[in-house]
Formats: sequence, structure tokens, C-alpha cells
Amino acid sequence: MKKVKNKQRIAARWFWFAGLIFGIAAYLPFRQGNFLSGVWAVVLLGFFLMISSWVTAWIVGKRAKKTDRLLNGQHLITQWTFSPEQQRAYANYMKSNAMAKNNGLMGIIAILFVVITIPFLFFLEKDEMGGFLGIMGSILLFVFIFSRIMPYYYYSRNIKGDGQVLIGPKYAYVNGYFHNWDFPLSGLKRIKVIADPFEGISLTYYYTDRTWRNEHTLNIPVEKGADCKSLIARIEEGN
Repeated sequence: MKKVKNKQRIAARWFWFAGLIFGIAAYLPFRQGNFLSGVWAVVLLGFFLMISSWVTAWIVGKRAKKTDRLLNGQHLITQWTFSPEQQRAYANYMKSNAMAKNNGLMGIIAILFVVITIPFLFFLEKDEMGGFLGIMGSILLFVFIFSRIMPYYYYSRNIKGDGQVLIGPKYAYVNGYFHNWDFPLSGLKRIKVIADPFEGISLTYYYTDRTWRNEHTLNIPVEKGADCKSLIARIEEGN
């Protein structure tokens, strides 16, 4: 079993450091005594980025502590390592899932593009239409290229992942990604055994943020011969 690195802690340190840099950038104009000479925007932007970075560092730091509880066995139910075949199957599944979501998103964006662009054309002069269509088309093209590239990026990340799976009652570490549903207005919705796209378990948890209630499903390959029903019972008992 490979030793799993707590990447959350590394990310938290980088956000603390970034906040410090942004704070220095916000403070330097005061040293020059020219706060009102046109650099006030730099001060405000630096201050905003400093606060944002430190809030993010605090949130990631909290997740790092939860990850530590899983890694040190405090909240660990079971753990296993993907075989090379399982890792490829998992990476392919994540790529296909991302492509399906992006295709749906591109369909919605294309509809919005038509709905927004066509009415505006009636308010533009003929010599302005080409530039407007060029700008809007460039945005649509950028989004389309981005939606095509990202699934392969996720595939690369997953195929190069550590292949480790650690499961707790309200935590899951899967191939380098940490998930938790132990905060307010969140919880486990359902968990079941699956045979497709691979033999494993499907775990769905929900959480609430500024976009209201959301759900996330984890489909995880399990070791051959694993007692999935017993694992599911232990997870449900902890929720």
C-alpha cells in the first residue's frame, strides 16, 4: 500500500502564501504615499485577493485535517488499491462522464448564444455586426475547445493517480481526490452495489451551497471478492 500524501495541506500552504503576497501588493502603495494617485484599484484588488486566498486556505486547511483523520485510521473503515485494469476503467469512466456533461452544457450554451446574439443584431449597424459576431463566436469557440480538452485532462490526472481508495463513514479518498459529507446540510443519500461500468459501489452524497442543494455520485471499483454488502452496511451505520 502506497503512502498517501495529504495534498489538501500542501494546497492550504500555497493559499496562505498567495494571500501574503497579495497583502504585500496592497500595502506597498501606502509606503509610496500615493494611495490617491490612481493606484487605489491595485490596493482594493490586492486586499480582495488576500482575503479570498486566506478564506480559501482556511477552508482547505479544515479539509486537510479531515483527510488526516482518514489517513491515520481514526475514521477509516477500509482501504484498497486499484489494479492497473481498474485504474484504466476508472479513468475511462471519468472521461466519458465528463464528456457527457460537457456535451449537455455546450447544447445549453449554444441555445443561449442564439437567443442572446440574434436580438442584439437588430440594434447594431451593418459595419458593427461582423465584429460583434466575431467576439461572440470566439467566446463560443473557446468554451467548445475547453469542453473538449478537459475530459482528457481529467483522464490524464486519473490514470496518473495514486490508485488508493480509503473509505470512512463520512469521508472517501479516491485516486487522489478527497470527498466528505460531514458538514451542515449535507449527508449520504444512497449507496449501492454496481456491476457497470465496473464492479464496485456507487455512493451519492448531497451538500448545500449558494446554488442550493447539489448531489455528487462516486462510482468506485472494488477489489475482486470484496464483501460490498458488508462495506455498505458499515458506511450506512456511520451515517
